[in-house]
Amino acid sequence: MKLVSSTLARFAASIAVVFSCAAAPSFAATPAAAVIYQTQLQPLDGKLESLDRYRGQVLVVNFWAPWCGPCRTEVPEFIALQNAYRGKAQFIGVALDEAAAVRTFAHDYGMNYPLYIAGMGGIAIMLREGDTRGAVPFTVVYDGNGRKVGAITGLASPDKLEALLAKAIAANPGGQ
Repeated sequence: MKLVSSTLARFAASIAVVFSCAAAPSFAATPAAAVIYQTQLQPLDGKLESLDRYRGQVLVVNFWAPWCGPCRTEVPEFIALQNAYRGKAQFIGVALDEAAAVRTFAHDYGMNYPLYIAGMGGIAIMLREGDTRGAVPFTVVYDGNGRKVGAITGLASPDKLEALLAKAIAANPGGQ
Protein backbone atom coordinates (compact mmCIF):
# COMPACT_ATOMS: atom_id res chain seq x y z
CA MET A 1 0.00 0.00 0.00
CA LYS A 2 2.85 2.37 0.82
CA LEU A 3 4.41 1.72 -2.60
CA VAL A 4 1.13 2.59 -4.35
CA SER A 5 0.65 5.84 -2.43
CA SER A 6 4.25 6.96 -2.99
CA THR A 7 3.97 6.11 -6.69
CA LEU A 8 0.76 8.11 -6.93
CA ALA A 9 2.35 11.02 -5.09
CA ARG A 10 5.32 11.03 -7.49
CA PHE A 11 2.96 10.81 -10.47
CA ALA A 12 0.88 13.76 -9.21
CA ALA A 13 4.02 15.81 -8.58
CA SER A 14 5.28 15.02 -12.10
CA ILE A 15 1.99 16.09 -13.64
CA ALA A 16 2.06 19.35 -11.65
CA VAL A 17 5.59 20.09 -12.84
CA VAL A 18 4.73 19.31 -16.46
CA PHE A 19 1.68 21.58 -16.43
CA SER A 20 3.43 24.43 -14.65
CA CYS A 21 6.42 24.25 -17.01
CA ALA A 22 4.43 23.71 -20.16
CA ALA A 23 1.78 26.36 -19.64
CA ALA A 24 3.81 29.19 -18.15
CA PRO A 25 6.23 30.04 -20.98
CA SER A 26 3.62 30.35 -23.71
CA PHE A 27 1.61 33.05 -21.93
CA ALA A 28 3.86 34.42 -19.15
CA ALA A 29 5.60 37.04 -21.30
CA THR A 30 2.47 37.92 -23.26
CA PRO A 31 0.24 40.83 -22.27
CA ALA A 32 -3.19 39.59 -21.19
CA ALA A 33 -4.83 41.42 -24.09
CA ALA A 34 -2.96 39.32 -26.66
CA VAL A 35 -3.47 35.87 -25.13
CA ILE A 36 -6.72 35.13 -26.96
CA TYR A 37 -4.95 35.79 -30.26
CA GLN A 38 -2.38 33.10 -29.47
CA THR A 39 -5.08 30.48 -29.00
CA GLN A 40 -4.86 27.87 -31.74
CA LEU A 41 -7.90 25.85 -32.75
CA GLN A 42 -8.91 23.57 -35.59
CA PRO A 43 -11.66 24.80 -37.93
CA LEU A 44 -14.22 22.21 -38.97
CA ASP A 45 -12.56 21.67 -42.34
CA GLY A 46 -9.02 22.84 -41.91
CA LYS A 47 -5.68 22.79 -40.18
CA LEU A 48 -4.90 24.33 -36.82
CA GLU A 49 -5.07 28.11 -36.94
CA SER A 50 -4.54 31.01 -34.58
CA LEU A 51 -7.34 33.31 -33.47
CA ASP A 52 -4.94 36.11 -34.43
CA ARG A 53 -6.86 36.27 -37.70
CA TYR A 54 -9.58 38.10 -35.73
CA ARG A 55 -7.25 40.81 -34.42
CA GLY A 56 -8.90 44.22 -34.68
CA GLN A 57 -12.42 42.82 -34.53
CA VAL A 58 -14.85 42.66 -31.65
CA LEU A 59 -14.97 38.95 -30.95
CA VAL A 60 -17.62 36.82 -29.25
CA VAL A 61 -16.22 33.39 -28.37
CA ASN A 62 -18.81 30.83 -27.37
CA PHE A 63 -17.65 27.52 -25.88
CA TRP A 64 -20.36 24.94 -26.48
CA ALA A 65 -21.21 21.36 -27.37
CA PRO A 66 -23.97 19.81 -29.50
CA TRP A 67 -25.07 17.62 -26.57
CA CYS A 68 -25.50 20.61 -24.23
CA GLY A 69 -29.15 21.65 -23.71
CA PRO A 70 -28.47 25.31 -22.85
CA CYS A 71 -26.07 25.53 -25.82
CA ARG A 72 -28.84 24.35 -28.13
CA THR A 73 -31.09 27.04 -26.67
CA GLU A 74 -28.67 29.92 -27.26
CA VAL A 75 -27.42 29.01 -30.76
CA PRO A 76 -30.46 30.48 -32.60
CA GLU A 77 -29.94 33.76 -30.72
CA PHE A 78 -26.24 33.78 -31.64
CA ILE A 79 -27.19 33.22 -35.29
CA ALA A 80 -29.55 36.23 -35.13
CA LEU A 81 -26.95 38.38 -33.33
CA GLN A 82 -24.24 37.45 -35.87
CA ASN A 83 -26.59 38.73 -38.58
CA ALA A 84 -27.45 41.89 -36.62
CA TYR A 85 -23.83 42.70 -35.75
CA ARG A 86 -22.20 41.69 -39.03
CA GLY A 87 -19.41 44.15 -39.71
CA LYS A 88 -19.32 45.20 -36.05
CA ALA A 89 -18.58 41.92 -34.27
CA GLN A 90 -17.57 38.37 -35.15
CA PHE A 91 -19.02 35.37 -33.36
CA ILE A 92 -17.07 32.12 -33.25
CA GLY A 93 -18.06 28.80 -31.72
CA VAL A 94 -15.53 26.61 -29.95
CA ALA A 95 -16.95 23.11 -29.70
CA LEU A 96 -16.02 20.59 -27.04
CA ASP A 97 -16.90 17.63 -29.24
CA GLU A 98 -15.86 15.76 -32.37
CA ALA A 99 -16.01 17.33 -35.84
CA ALA A 100 -18.71 14.98 -37.19
CA ALA A 101 -21.17 15.83 -34.40
CA VAL A 102 -20.44 19.56 -34.71
CA ARG A 103 -20.77 19.50 -38.49
CA THR A 104 -24.18 17.78 -38.28
CA PHE A 105 -25.42 20.17 -35.58
CA ALA A 106 -24.15 23.24 -37.49
CA HIS A 107 -25.92 22.09 -40.65
CA ASP A 108 -29.19 21.32 -38.84
CA TYR A 109 -29.21 24.70 -37.06
CA GLY A 110 -27.88 26.77 -39.98
CA MET A 111 -25.00 28.20 -37.97
CA ASN A 112 -23.61 31.28 -39.74
CA TYR A 113 -20.36 31.87 -37.91
CA PRO A 114 -17.00 30.07 -37.85
CA LEU A 115 -16.78 26.90 -35.78
CA TYR A 116 -13.69 25.37 -34.25
CA ILE A 117 -13.06 22.01 -32.65
CA ALA A 118 -11.33 22.08 -29.27
CA GLY A 119 -12.45 18.76 -27.84
CA MET A 120 -11.80 18.48 -24.13
CA GLY A 121 -8.73 20.72 -24.58
CA GLY A 122 -11.22 23.57 -24.77
CA ILE A 123 -11.76 23.27 -21.03
CA ALA A 124 -8.23 24.53 -20.38
CA ILE A 125 -8.92 27.57 -22.56
CA MET A 126 -12.21 28.19 -20.77
CA LEU A 127 -10.52 28.01 -17.37
CA ARG A 128 -7.83 30.42 -18.57
CA GLU A 129 -10.53 32.83 -19.72
CA GLY A 130 -12.35 32.76 -16.38
CA ASP A 131 -14.85 29.90 -16.44
CA THR A 132 -14.40 28.58 -12.91
CA ARG A 133 -16.79 25.68 -13.54
CA GLY A 134 -15.17 24.34 -16.69
CA ALA A 135 -18.64 23.68 -18.11
CA VAL A 136 -20.47 24.81 -21.23
CA PRO A 137 -21.91 27.09 -22.35
CA PHE A 138 -19.41 29.84 -21.64
CA THR A 139 -19.21 33.02 -23.70
CA VAL A 140 -16.50 35.67 -23.70
CA VAL A 141 -16.60 39.05 -25.45
CA TYR A 142 -13.35 40.80 -26.47
CA ASP A 143 -12.74 44.26 -27.87
CA GLY A 144 -10.70 44.73 -31.04
CA ASN A 145 -7.46 44.69 -29.05
CA GLY A 146 -8.19 41.28 -27.56
CA ARG A 147 -9.08 42.66 -24.12
CA LYS A 148 -11.80 40.72 -22.38
CA VAL A 149 -14.84 42.97 -21.95
CA GLY A 150 -16.86 40.38 -20.06
CA ALA A 151 -17.96 36.78 -19.83
CA ILE A 152 -21.19 34.89 -19.35
CA THR A 153 -21.14 31.55 -17.58
CA GLY A 154 -24.10 29.39 -18.48
CA LEU A 155 -26.96 30.33 -20.79
CA ALA A 156 -26.28 33.78 -22.30
CA SER A 157 -29.20 36.14 -22.05
CA PRO A 158 -29.52 38.27 -25.19
CA ASP A 159 -29.73 41.47 -23.09
CA LYS A 160 -26.50 40.75 -21.22
CA LEU A 161 -24.71 39.71 -24.39
CA GLU A 162 -25.83 42.83 -26.25
CA ALA A 163 -24.68 45.01 -23.33
CA LEU A 164 -21.22 43.40 -23.56
CA LEU A 165 -21.23 43.84 -27.34
CA ALA A 166 -22.09 47.54 -26.98
CA LYS A 167 -19.24 48.00 -24.53
CA ALA A 168 -16.77 46.15 -26.81
CA ILE A 169 -17.88 48.07 -29.90
CA ALA A 170 -17.54 51.40 -28.05
CA ALA A 171 -13.97 50.40 -27.11
CA ASN A 172 -13.23 49.52 -30.77
CA PRO A 173 -14.19 52.68 -32.72
CA GLY A 174 -11.86 52.11 -35.69
CA GLY A 175 -12.21 48.33 -35.83
CA GLN A 176 -13.74 46.13 -38.46
